[in-house]
Amino acid sequence: MSSPWRKWLDIQPEEIGLFLWTAALFFLMRSSDLIFDNFVETVFLKRFGVKYLPMVYMANSVVTFFSMGALMGLLMRLPSGRLLRNMLVCFGLLLASLRIVVGLEINFVYPVLFLLRSQVEALNNLVFWNMANDLFNTRQSKRLFPLISAGGVLGAILASFSTPPLAQAITLDNFRLLYAVLCFM
Repeated sequence: MSSPWRKWLDIQPEEIGLFLWTAALFFLMRSSDLIFDNFVETVFLKRFGVKYLPMVYMANSVVTFFSMGALMGLLMRLPSGRLLRNMLVCFGLLLASLRIVVGLEINFVYPVLFLLRSQVEALNNLVFWNMANDLFNTRQSKRLFPLISAGGVLGAILASFSTPPLAQAITLDNFRLLYAVLCFM
């Protein structure tokens, strides 16, 4: 990173590698989350419509309560970096395997995907920021977390704009596979 950029962004030379790695990871996580969100919302609303959304949101609240509790137990036992890596791999494999189940035209899969979408995003973000908190001290966090968040916002924006061309190129059903690839990256 050139000196004017480093000075303008207030990034110290010893922080550049860790900052770029963390920002790129958050960029990929937000991109994959948004691509998965677009897929799930589209297929759920096509199959069920908006009348089932209140029930799914209520179920999501209950599932989130218990999944956050379970995640806190895991965070106390495992380092957050390793936990995040394992979660991304597991979620990527799970969603890639659901590609087969969705092809069987089983209707209950779509509400499950809708619940899973919220859980994956919330749990991954929680573990990511916990890991970032371990990697950076308080002074660095105050300077760098807004920039890392900007990387996530950029990933979400690019994923939003790329969704229509991607849907035409690889079809909407293959978005889960794209999510898995982004998680493995």
